[in-house]
Amino acid sequence: MEKSSNEKTNNEKPKKEKRIEMVLASVLFILGFAAPPQQAGIRLPAGVKGVSFGQAQRYNGPGKEMCAIVRPLASPPVFEGGVREISYAVELEPQAVKSASARVVAPAGQELRAAGCNVFTPIKGGFSQTQVGSTLSRTDNALLLPGRYTLHIVVDGQTAEIPFVIGR
Repeated sequence: MEKSSNEKTNNEKPKKEKRIEMVLASVLFILGFAAPPQQAGIRLPAGVKGVSFGQAQRYNGPGKEMCAIVRPLASPPVFEGGVREISYAVELEPQAVKSASARVVAPAGQELRAAGCNVFTPIKGGFSQTQVGSTLSRTDNALLLPGRYTLHIVVDGQTAEIPFVIGR
């Protein structure tokens, strides 16, 4: 059976519908690049550029051991179970922050130790702290307990709490 030029098969769409789909696809594509920061919905203190969670890579810098999180976890941060250490890094605007601190509240039943993961950048007349962070592990070298943890950040008197999870 032949079809006339006016008939359409089921998978053919009118030009107007195709145009709408293309515009919608373009908008979604652009929105993907304008995704919110890692801590969507959490207001970070002024002077904080972002917060990363993951495994720290340590290296020797000028006169000091340095560290960075090369592959940060997606948001919301979830570590796989069975980890012995985790790291976080709070990236600070150079010369914009006078004081910064961070600490983690963990599920009960484990004593944690922290190895600093701080970065200082040379500026005219001295240094400016551009990262505050830590690598956390248990003092008994056991696996970190699964559950909900909270990173408390204080920057120039402003605070933020960022929850993260270690899975089972």
